[in-house]
Amino acid sequence: LKKALDMFSLLLVPALVCICHVDIITCHYELTNVAHSKPVTLSSLYDNDSRYVGSKVVNGLFSDLTATAAERSPWLRIDLGARFEINEIEVFARADCCGTQLHDVDFKVGENIHDMYRCGHYTGPTVKGQRIAVFCPHNTIGRYVQIQITKGHKNELTPAEVLVWGVKVN
Repeated sequence: LKKALDMFSLLLVPALVCICHVDIITCHYELTNVAHSKPVTLSSLYDNDSRYVGSKVVNGLFSDLTATAAERSPWLRIDLGARFEINEIEVFARADCCGTQLHDVDFKVGENIHDMYRCGHYTGPTVKGQRIAVFCPHNTIGRYVQIQITKGHKNELTPAEVLVWGVKVN
């Protein structure tokens, strides 16, 4: 019986430590989508067509999309308007067609557009409607989030939605 109790104690203590650790992390702050309705700049606009403007990628609708023209390294950049600690960036591929257009994507974060660092990378390609989630390293802080296709000669960047999960910092 003593041996069984000792074994139970050894298993219980790490479990309690783990539970306490999780509580501390989840209570620290609440993440929100800090990109919703923020200004978006595109490297180019598909056919100069206003149906594909950058604002469509942060409007909360997964049924529309933004689109760049076919180019070597198309990108979109979201101006969050303030400094945020970024936890995760999610990109949703368009669901109607052409899901494979999202491939070899770099996710960058920076406090200005000239000094951005890579938060993550997705090789892909995606399928229709697929969700890509990139978790940024701890203490990733920035005002700008950029998503860019890095390989290929003629690519169109056509995501349906981008969500940036974070919390405002001073």
